[in-house]
Amino acid sequence: MSSRRDDSSDSFPGELEPEARTGDGRLVANEVHIWRIDRTSTVDAVRRYRSLLSADEAQRADRFHFARDRSRFTVGRAALRQILGSYLNLPAQELHFRYGPKGKPDLAGGLERSGIKFNLSHSSDLALLALTMGFGVGIDVESIDIEFATEEIAKRFFAIAEVQALSALPHDQQGEAFFSCWTRKEAYIKALGEGLSVPLDSFAVDFTPGRPAALLHVEGSAAEVERWSMYNIDAGEGYKAAVVVEGKSHHLQHRRWPCALLK
Repeated sequence: MSSRRDDSSDSFPGELEPEARTGDGRLVANEVHIWRIDRTSTVDAVRRYRSLLSADEAQRADRFHFARDRSRFTVGRAALRQILGSYLNLPAQELHFRYGPKGKPDLAGGLERSGIKFNLSHSSDLALLALTMGFGVGIDVESIDIEFATEEIAKRFFAIAEVQALSALPHDQQGEAFFSCWTRKEAYIKALGEGLSVPLDSFAVDFTPGRPAALLHVEGSAAEVERWSMYNIDAGEGYKAAVVVEGKSHHLQHRRWPCALLK
């Protein structure tokens, strides 16, 4: 399915075709749909995507100093609206959002009755969107910056057990392992919707290479480990990503925007 459009049409680059709306735009219990969003775009496409945004989203885009960052934000928000619209069978412009006390977005204006939960994360040219039917979810993606992945940063933010596990790895594995740990921790915090009020060192995750992602320990709440599932996401070269979902035994489906849906 091609995402190319004739500029004379009223459609948008990346807009989902009708068959995608009715055939693939569905969520069932224990499914997690992971959408990979390419935030690079042409100037003309960004202009058209901007028309999908609400007034406050356009104002947020305008607050970015650099054109590249304004473009990335605009494309990411337009993609979020198009994708959610495909599940709700609504035009992207008709979606409404509300924000929790710590800034986590949710559907609003009656759309929350659909049961769809979502979370969006972005880094550089890539954004990842996770959707579930009624389960809390958090996703995080980070571009790998080895210069940031220092022992000093790890000791400042990671739990003691995580610092020890990182130090035990061969030096050439520590950079990527650092970001495996970082994204898993951020995904958990985003799933909670509590923002920076949750100290990063108050819980521990498993990021050992070759082992499944896992929430190992939460300070003061043993039940939290059983409440959530954690999954590694292959975000491509130069990135690390993870998703945390309420419940157990989820089926992850990977899809791509603005290209054809991936089976």
